[in-house]
Amino acid sequence: MGANSGEGVMIPSKGKAMHVIGFIRTLLIVLGAAVCFAADCSGADALEIVRDGVGQATIVVAANDKDATTGGGELQTFIERMSGAKLPIVAEGEPVEAGGIIIYVGHTEAANAAGVKIPAGFDPTIRPDMYEEEGYVVKTKGRRIFVGGNGDGPYHGTLYGVYALLESLGCRWYFPGDWGEVIPQKKTVTVGVLDVESKPDFAMRNIWIDGRWLISNENRQIHKQWTLRVGFSKHSLNAGIETMYPTPGDGYLAHPLQPKEYAEKHPEWYSMDESGVRDIEPERSSSFAMLCLSNEEMAAEYIKNVGEAFEGKRKIGNVSDLGVGISPPDGAPYCYCEKCKASSENFNYPRYVHKTMQTEEVCRFINKVAAAFPDKQVGVAAYSLRDIAPQGVKLLPNVSVMQAPISCCVIHPNDDPTCWRRQEFIKNLVQWVKLTPHVWLYDYTQGMLVSQFEPERDVTNFSINAPIYKKIGIKGFGRQGSNAMMATWIGYYTSAKLMWDVDADIEELKKDFYNTFFGAEAGPHVQAWWDACEAKQFESRLHVHESWLLVHLYTADFTRSIRKHVEAARQAEMTDQQRERFEIFELIAEHFEKS
Repeated sequence: MGANSGEGVMIPSKGKAMHVIGFIRTLLIVLGAAVCFAADCSGADALEIVRDGVGQATIVVAANDKDATTGGGELQTFIERMSGAKLPIVAEGEPVEAGGIIIYVGHTEAANAAGVKIPAGFDPTIRPDMYEEEGYVVKTKGRRIFVGGNGDGPYHGTLYGVYALLESLGCRWYFPGDWGEVIPQKKTVTVGVLDVESKPDFAMRNIWIDGRWLISNENRQIHKQWTLRVGFSKHSLNAGIETMYPTPGDGYLAHPLQPKEYAEKHPEWYSMDESGVRDIEPERSSSFAMLCLSNEEMAAEYIKNVGEAFEGKRKIGNVSDLGVGISPPDGAPYCYCEKCKASSENFNYPRYVHKTMQTEEVCRFINKVAAAFPDKQVGVAAYSLRDIAPQGVKLLPNVSVMQAPISCCVIHPNDDPTCWRRQEFIKNLVQWVKLTPHVWLYDYTQGMLVSQFEPERDVTNFSINAPIYKKIGIKGFGRQGSNAMMATWIGYYTSAKLMWDVDADIEELKKDFYNTFFGAEAGPHVQAWWDACEAKQFESRLHVHESWLLVHLYTADFTRSIRKHVEAARQAEMTDQQRERFEIFELIAEHFEKS
């Protein structure tokens, strides 16, 4: 459902994992973060933390709490940018002006004394409900505001609580960087009576940016900061440094058996090609080396080396204290030796990548490694020739699965009965979750693998897909993103909100964005242009993930037909800043018409 803000903007609210009392005088708090800050006049006074440009509050941060320090700094920065008032920050225990409003950030002693229970704790034990301790609270008691969350292990609950509070005051971070943010200007900043508790619907909430479309190191850092502001989980920028599950990146399989060390001594440990040749040489990178998975001596040496890496005696790129991630090289590598061919079950699987599936063989090997290290996580990529869940192989409890459906249709949502590929994908995902509770999705946004940056449909599709994924029971997402805003648009922002709260209203999220970012007059016209592109894809019976096929949808007649929305927006009233944003959108529309 939606709730109306004091600015006349509809903001999505959440009706679970929370209880709300009191009145928020100027706005309701939320936007996706799986919370609801609701309103009720019932006589409670709002807290003016800034009045007529003068600060009325002090920020008190928990001692020895990095996220509390960072969060306190973010509160101070954005409140000053809103009002001109710079609220003082002190560490708990330092003197505070008597009688003033105090904003406590983090696990403070004051919160404990006031009976405010802040989420805490991280249990790394391998179990079905791993990584489900995250959450935050935002509460008021008299003239005190408490913001805190779980910051143990991989969690950042305090920061998420801080940003939810700032969102209630009108702050938005639609895109990374200054260009994508909206900071309202107001001389009086008011917070209502709050009693909020929030937990995310998915433990793992990541979109990392690949290197296909160039992105500078500076912009990577900007993106990294932005991910926390919108609710993504830790290390959402880096595909290979997950703090929850070990990432089974392409080519990680052979890292423990480097060709420079083993190729000449044991060529039989590496795969045989279709001509019967063990095509391996010492100079080859392990990232491009496929192993002969049926070779027992290879498996024994592999396990020995991984064990030495856990003990600190050997350094292997895909081994960390968390565990080991394993995946053959990218493409469709396969060992054609007689023993490997004999071990194949030869099931009549769909050949999404035009070769025989080898999920059973790979999962049997994964189980050998997992059995040797039962207190470590062993990750495997369900990708390419390992896409389809295995039959007759029961995964061990410490095995996690990264499902990467690279050949899946990206035009249609999971519930579209006309999309055979999406229906097969969901059935397969369900089978993987039956084998292990530790399944996370590595899908692609932008979804078109070969693209000319045409508008895609992920904004609406993910709003449909997220509740389905929650019902299935996956742990979350490590989506592969791109520096391609003209294709993905606000999809990363809305994905973040939906990963935290699958019930967030996508239409209200969109309305809030378009009306805020472009203005109440121009926003609906810009939205109409993007909505028309999404609708055009949805009505198609094509099932694709390569953009060159979109010429059958995005015809010259269609691109001309939606030009009217651009023209109408241009004529609308906008502030100078909103018009600058519109001009960027206009370039996207121009590129689309000419591509």
